[in-house]
Amino acid sequence: MWSTRAHETCVERVLAMTAALGHRGPDDSGVHAVSDGGPVLGHRRLSILDLSALGHQPMRSPCGRYWVVYNGEIYNFREIRQELEQFNHRFHSDSDTEVILAAYAQWGLAAVSRFRGMFAFALWDGASKRLHLCRDRFGVKPLYYARSQHLLAFASEAKALHCVGLAGSEVDPAALCEYVQFGYLSAPRSLYAALRTVRPGAVLTFDPNLEVTESTYWSASELYSAAANRPTRLALSAMPEAELLDRVESELTEAFRYRLVSDVPVGLFLSGGIDSSIVAALLARVPGTTLRTFTIGYAGSEFDESQYARTVAAHLGAQHTEFTVSEAEALALFARLDDIADEPIGDSSLIPTLMVSELARRHVKVAMSADGADELFGGYARYAVCARHAAHSGGLMRVLRWLSAEVLSRLPPQWIAAGYRLTRPEHQRFAGIEDKIRKFINLSRASDTFSGYRATVSEWTPRESSELGVRSSEFEAELTRAYRAADCTDDVSRFMHFDLTRYLPGDLMTKVDRASMAVSLEAREPFLDHKLAALAVALPLEWKLRQGQNKYVLRRLLDRHFPAGLFDRPKHGFSAPVGKWLKGPLRAILEEELAPQRVRELGLLDADAVQRAVTQFLAGGVNTSAAGMWFLLQLQRWGGRWLRSGARPPVDMTVTRLGGVAGIASFSG
Repeated sequence: MWSTRAHETCVERVLAMTAALGHRGPDDSGVHAVSDGGPVLGHRRLSILDLSALGHQPMRSPCGRYWVVYNGEIYNFREIRQELEQFNHRFHSDSDTEVILAAYAQWGLAAVSRFRGMFAFALWDGASKRLHLCRDRFGVKPLYYARSQHLLAFASEAKALHCVGLAGSEVDPAALCEYVQFGYLSAPRSLYAALRTVRPGAVLTFDPNLEVTESTYWSASELYSAAANRPTRLALSAMPEAELLDRVESELTEAFRYRLVSDVPVGLFLSGGIDSSIVAALLARVPGTTLRTFTIGYAGSEFDESQYARTVAAHLGAQHTEFTVSEAEALALFARLDDIADEPIGDSSLIPTLMVSELARRHVKVAMSADGADELFGGYARYAVCARHAAHSGGLMRVLRWLSAEVLSRLPPQWIAAGYRLTRPEHQRFAGIEDKIRKFINLSRASDTFSGYRATVSEWTPRESSELGVRSSEFEAELTRAYRAADCTDDVSRFMHFDLTRYLPGDLMTKVDRASMAVSLEAREPFLDHKLAALAVALPLEWKLRQGQNKYVLRRLLDRHFPAGLFDRPKHGFSAPVGKWLKGPLRAILEEELAPQRVRELGLLDADAVQRAVTQFLAGGVNTSAAGMWFLLQLQRWGGRWLRSGARPPVDMTVTRLGGVAGIASFSG
């Protein structure tokens, strides 16, 4: 936090904020009031690199001009340090934090473009009286802030700002609209109207008057816009298959090896699918690496893929740890979700992600996930489906699809599901087929390409959202701009760009961050490397989608390391069986939380429309999804936990009084 006025309580507030973030950094903590009108900086440390006290934060540069608090990892910090040593910089630790300070001293904000990693940091420049807030390219690490006329505060999680009264109780209508439809929130919006988040790939610079300037050091939109004309794409198109596969495997291996940089053991979340299996296969070949893998499964569930993870681990000789979760164990975590997610997370896979994080944390301090491969290499089935729909959206085909949608919307869902299971062998079935039928219906009713794609990635249509009392013309305009932001040469690339810039940071990265940090585990994302991303975007489309297969280039690489046919099955995803839960053991909670009186008390949704949706869902209507009901349930529980008067997280306020401060900042990681 940074204030233009001297406040006696600044240090106390930072201490409270860092206490609220204790789960993110249990190994060390620090608070420092920077002199001469500087901020108060707070930090919680999860020690990964240089476990000694030399890595303590907040950290000051040797000249005393710069201070930093930092969350994340700069994987190439040793190479940058060697370069800085040529400019006579001297280092006293093996910490990447010290490298950030020296890099800024040497190159200014341009230093950020050299960093290869995941990070969010605040850097104070005492000479210019400027505070910089910076976030990594893909939004792996979170960074919230609140600003008023005389005060700037920031933190890794909204709960830290909430606990000192800076989050308020007003909701951003555009953010609410995005959450209800999509189940996540995109930067720079927070559901709290008083808070904002730093955009991925951006730096916010605050001057002494707290006026802010945003600069972008990396943009996925620019990457996609330039890809079609890049010499790289032309060269890749001309490459023989073996040479191209060698090139991609080399880039993958380099990105993955960087994620092994650590002074503590590193593990891997292994689902047995394409993405985590290629990470495991390439890491298993790194000399001196002991591959430790972790997976969970749901006993007797169509979402259980633990058998595939077991097969992959055995083939690679990994030290594999597996835990089969009972329904009761999974549901026991439900009550914790609104504490872990201080903004609602609609993705039900937060539960299995939390459970596999808890499992891994018993053995390691760092674990790799495998998010981002779908967005970079064309992994979602909806890409090909929506592209075909756009290519054949006129005339007779459109009429036939519309008729099919109308027929399906009137059939009992159990009939559709039964017919599907009778006509497809078990190993070729998609999990949650009822939800896919509902999305096909909405896709078939779409009037244009973006509306069609939107129908496949949202749970409530704009019309349904409006009926629920949630509407925002500002959000609709933002969404259209986001879809058109990149000058892509084909629809599939535009879909992938949309997911990379919204779904990936808003949903996947938020979910993994909250789940892993809740148990003090650092989660790393080996696919989210900007150099690897540049290659992936430049790949010709036929290397992503070909012959009815997605992630074609990754499948061909897997053929080098695994028996043929091991991955010839539909993608299930890391989901939870929420449809079964909401109609079974969680039904009473669903009906209680979404009861008309409760909904009216919070005032976030239209109570009558919500009641109609609950009734239709419990009756088995195909037009109301389990995921959509889960979104509303999590929203109501979040509102009850964080918006109601007096709802504050437990924070130790018995702190030592310190004076002479000029502002506040809080950070963690």
